[in-house]
Amino acid sequence: MSEVSRAIILAAGKSLQLDGESKALIRHPVTGRTILDYAIEAFAGKRITVVVGFRAIQIMQAYPQLDFVHNPEWALTNNALSLGLALNDEPCYVVSGDIFLERALIERLDAEAGDLVLTSDREKRSLSAIHCVLGDSGDVAETYQGPVRSMKHPESVGLFKVSSADVLRQWRRRCVEHANLFAGQLLPCESGPIKAVPLQDELYYEVNTPTDYLELIEATRP
Repeated sequence: MSEVSRAIILAAGKSLQLDGESKALIRHPVTGRTILDYAIEAFAGKRITVVVGFRAIQIMQAYPQLDFVHNPEWALTNNALSLGLALNDEPCYVVSGDIFLERALIERLDAEAGDLVLTSDREKRSLSAIHCVLGDSGDVAETYQGPVRSMKHPESVGLFKVSSADVLRQWRRRCVEHANLFAGQLLPCESGPIKAVPLQDELYYEVNTPTDYLELIEATRP
């Protein structure tokens, strides 16, 4: 089983398309629980660190039991800086703070050895998506953003598990140095094997726009 006992949730940014709503506090249309509620259940037994920025006080007041890191430059940077501020040498999960996810997924990833990135082969991808070039062994050789070069390159969907001290240190350094990029773009694939693990049928739903939320409503209607 995994020895990863920490989870970092990147929740500092402001979505310009969600009417000023803090994405981590979005509520599921059926259960009424927030994205952070789902994360707390999914990572049960692990120490959760939330990186906050936009509406930081609102999130901290709602969840005082969690650990927090404040990104004071949240409005000027991307989530790379948020991760750089939170990473240390402690093995951890890293996940975006706009995703409903369930414990079954984390239990499956806990059983996976080594460092990994969660991926999907979905065809519909945004221009900001991060894609993974895979080597012959299935490890991630490179990540890149923009139009997909080949449908053989799965999309990184925003969840990572990293235990290697060298990978953690290199990732932190890159995130601090390149604060305006996405953390997934800066994954130091050359520092150690990082396995691409496909998403299966677990709950894993990202909300970036009102359309995303409307589709979630439609998908959960009886």
